[in-house]
Amino acid sequence: MKRVAVIGAGASGFMASWFTAENCEVVLYEKEKKAGRKLLVTGNGRCNISNMNADHTKYHGHNPEFVRNVLGAFSVDDTISFFESIGIPFIEEDEGKLFPASFQASIVTKVFEYELARKKVETRLHRRIDRIIPEKGRFRLVTAGTEEELFDSVILACGSCAFPSVGASSAGYELAASLKHRIFEPFPVILPLNITVKAVHRMQGVRWDCGLKVILDGRVLARSEDELLFTPYGISGPAALKVARHVNEKVMAGLIPEVSVDFFPGHNLSHVEQLVQAVTADSAKKLSFAMMGILKEHVPDVILELSGINPDMRCGSLGVEDKKKIAATLKDFRMQPGRPRGFGEAVAAAGGVDVSQINPATMESKIVRGLYITGELLDIDGDSGGYNLQFAWSTGAIAGRAQ
Repeated sequence: MKRVAVIGAGASGFMASWFTAENCEVVLYEKEKKAGRKLLVTGNGRCNISNMNADHTKYHGHNPEFVRNVLGAFSVDDTISFFESIGIPFIEEDEGKLFPASFQASIVTKVFEYELARKKVETRLHRRIDRIIPEKGRFRLVTAGTEEELFDSVILACGSCAFPSVGASSAGYELAASLKHRIFEPFPVILPLNITVKAVHRMQGVRWDCGLKVILDGRVLARSEDELLFTPYGISGPAALKVARHVNEKVMAGLIPEVSVDFFPGHNLSHVEQLVQAVTADSAKKLSFAMMGILKEHVPDVILELSGINPDMRCGSLGVEDKKKIAATLKDFRMQPGRPRGFGEAVAAAGGVDVSQINPATMESKIVRGLYITGELLDIDGDSGGYNLQFAWSTGAIAGRAQ
């Protein structure tokens, strides 16, 4: 019987092992002491397992069209059917997000462990693969401690270097590179953003449902509308996480994008001007106090200062143009992002193995026959909301079915 090694017991590794075990002997290697550690923390432990809106437009990389073929071969509907077949029905929430009905990531991991044991997959925990050596049409795997073993094919499902606190590392990139694959430099995505404007840090703790845009040379690169959280270093919350990839990509390239906050995304500029006019009608009121009629505490002082207006002035001293300037700032509050925060806070990583070297119909390498590469190890990253897990399920299933 064909022997297959799967390296990495995460989402795509679980999926690859399950499908491979239909026809082959499978050994699943995991360098950590527990399988599925990163899966356990997805969706804040609720496991945002997929998204009904998944298509190639929700993914990024040097060749996002690759995803069109992947999802064509194993779709969201295929994923739903698979999980239902192993006893995990889904519940759909806002924005098409899919969760297991238990809303527990740990249940997903336990079911996979049960399924793989049932299918006679041998799982070897705390076993790091140091080298993969192609040898006469087979592969010699060398583990830490110099133990060696031969396999007919290998599925690399090591994941990215995002979230090292749950065991993520660059090991997968290093193994792929050692086998002559091109690696695009990884950078963190789906994470909070550093903001260089120090005044913004004084708004820490403020939460606001707002619109967010990433702008470079007058062109909007990305936008989101969701909750924003101001932090001691910048911004976080769903709104920031959704656009972080586009910010970090440009900053890493040496460019200087801007992040624009719209504090009133459901209102046009004219309506916001009316709101400012209404709260500043009492000429004796201190301006920063008056603005708390429409803004949360700590926000007025920062907005006014960055609009070039003295927060301590009385409303009666405020001119028509000043009011328009305040309204304009509330609709388009510009901030300059700093260097990306580290992989330790990132849900996912961009970059990875060049997908032009991978056959999307099988996930087999075009460089090394018999080697398959799946999941986040590839130069594909999805938007926040279950898209990265869907890519992991799909690529793992495709690689497994190809054995």
